[in-house]
This record gives sequence, structure tokens and C-alpha cells, in this order.
Amino acid sequence: GIPVSSLLNGFDLEICKASFDGKKFHIPDPHLTFAAKTKMETNRRAVVGSYVKHHREPPEVEEQYPMAMAASRLASSTIRAVRKDVPNAPFYRLLDVAVTLPDRYNPYAGLFDRRGSFMNDSVVQAKFAPPIQFHNWCCALIDRLRKYQKRGIDVVDAPTIAVNFRIERYDIMCHGG
Repeated sequence: GIPVSSLLNGFDLEICKASFDGKKFHIPDPHLTFAAKTKMETNRRAVVGSYVKHHREPPEVEEQYPMAMAASRLASSTIRAVRKDVPNAPFYRLLDVAVTLPDRYNPYAGLFDRRGSFMNDSVVQAKFAPPIQFHNWCCALIDRLRKYQKRGIDVVDAPTIAVNFRIERYDIMCHGG
């Protein structure tokens, strides 16, 4: 199994790593935690800051929730810019694997075609879903950061995110492609 400590170390905010093992409490950065302050993990902070800087919502003339291929392309353009800003973050492995896969996407494939459609072709999904998943992961980090800030936790090194910054998660399967 995986030790609990390695799971706790995967949290993006230090305050979330506080734990009790049945015998003693472990509180990383107690001077910050007891002052209702925390830090964000360095690589996640850098990626989120860059993602916020480069992200663009789909144009208003399109659907609020873009088709899977459009969402993948939109997220990919943001990720390219993020990777220039934060080239050595440890979160790009799935994206790197996806790039090596053949491009079997066929925009003319029908809903029931087994090859070339986003809905039914696992190679197309494996190639084009990782940017959507990365985008949604960034959304989750932003949402959690905002949630803790609304609770009064001062994230001392938080990336700057405008109050009116809007970002929506993309659904990989419900919108076809």
C-alpha cells in the first residue's frame, strides 16, 4: 500500500497536510496554520499562476461548453504557454505520452463509428483528453484556492487571480466531438 504520509504530501496547500495518526498530531508550518495562513505547493502555484495568465474562455459566439475537440485544442494552446513559463513542473507526463499517439481523429466520423470519433475511439480519447484533464485539474486547484480564501485562510504565496476571472471545467464525453 501507499503510506498515508505520501498521500498527505500530495496536497496543494500546506494546511491540508495536517494530520493525526492516533497518537500525535503532525502540523506542517504550525506558525502559519495557527495564524490561519498557508502556502501553496511551489509547482502547483507556478502552474496555476501561469494557467490563469494564459487561459481564455471559449468565444461567446460558441457554446458555453465546447465540443470535446474544441475544448482539447483550447486547453492545449493554454498548456503550451504554461509549459514555456513553467517547463520543469512534474505534471506533464500524460500530456507527453498523448503527443506521441497517432492522430486518428476524423471530424466526419459519425456517432456510431468505432474509429476516428471522440466518443468511440480510445486512441482519439487517449490523445486529446489529457489537455482537458489538465485544464480540469487546474480548475480544481483554482476552486480549492478560492474556497480556502473565502474561509479566511490567507494563502501567503497565492498566484494572483482576479475576482472576475472565470474558468469552467470541460466535460470530455457529454459533448461529443
